Amino acid sequence: MPRILAVIIEWLVLLCVLWGIFFLSTLWHECGHAVGYMLATGDRHWHIRVGWGKRLIHTKPLTVNLLVFDGFFTPAEKKIDTKAKRIATLAGGPVFSLLLTAGLSAMRFGGQSFASDFFADGTVEFFLNTAIAVNLFVFVLSVAPVRYFHGEIKGLETDGLQILRAVRKRGD
Repeated sequence: MPRILAVIIEWLVLLCVLWGIFFLSTLWHECGHAVGYMLATGDRHWHIRVGWGKRLIHTKPLTVNLLVFDGFFTPAEKKIDTKAKRIATLAGGPVFSLLLTAGLSAMRFGGQSFASDFFADGTVEFFLNTAIAVNLFVFVLSVAPVRYFHGEIKGLETDGLQILRAVRKRGD
């Protein structure tokens, strides 16, 4: 019986850590959009939604839902009135995802030892590898010029497709 309980606890910890990785990766990406927006417009009024499904947290700047596999940045006011502001806002998310991927990769492959008396051998490396893979996926998916295929954002254009359309648009 104790072995079964240990396996259940290990699986719960695994699921919680994976949820945390997806949550933080999505939140970081959406914060990138917020930073791009604030730098381009000077406006600090915006909202980030992470995930879909059952609402866990709701504040003025942030909503967190149970299934954290997507996110959405919404400026509070329509201040994205030029091509440059739109591109800066859209590019912020992928730039932040790429920076996080690079930082995690440097930490993982920088020759540092992650040996621990508390965690099983390879646990930290596994979670770092997972975080790198998730952030790389978020980056690649966000810059690919396609429409999203899942969640509440299904059918919406990726950042890459929106940037491509903004660059091709005449004027401004």
